[in-house]
Amino acid sequence: TKNISIPGSSGINAEYGGHRNLFLTASTDATLRLYSALQPRPFQVLEPVAGYLFAVEWSPARPLVFAAATSHGSLLIYDMKKSRVSPVLQLATNATKCPAYALAFNSRRADLLCTGDGQGTVKVWKLGEGLTSPLAGEDQILSRIAASSYD
Repeated sequence: TKNISIPGSSGINAEYGGHRNLFLTASTDATLRLYSALQPRPFQVLEPVAGYLFAVEWSPARPLVFAAATSHGSLLIYDMKKSRVSPVLQLATNATKCPAYALAFNSRRADLLCTGDGQGTVKVWKLGEGLTSPLAGEDQILSRIAASSYD
C-alpha cells in the first residue's frame, strides 16, 4: 500500500496488486477508484455511502475481490464477478461505529483478513470459500472490465 497524490482527491490510500497495471484507491472523499496505470482517469468509481474510506486491499487469492475499511467502522468486501458497484458483504468491525483505519489480507491464508479500528482493536475475519477460492479466468475478466471502461 502506498500513499499517492491524485488531483481532485484527498486522503488517498492506494493498493497495487490483483492485476498488473491496475490499482485501487480509497479516499476521504468517500470513493473507491479503480485505475489502470496506463490511463489518467479511473475506469470505475464506487461510492459505497459508508463514510470516509481509509484503507483498501486486493485479495491475494482472487483478482476480482477487494476489501475496504470505513470511517463508520465497516468492512466492505467487493466481488466484481458478482457486482461491479456494490459490496457483496458489509461487516461491522465494532459495536460503536468507531472508524476502521486498517485492513490486511493474510498472504499465506487467503481466507483470513484482519481489521484495525480507532479503539486499538484488531479483529481477524474468516472469509468463506466463495471469496477465497480462485476462479478460472478472473485475470481476463478484470482486463476486460478495465478495457471496456475506456471504450
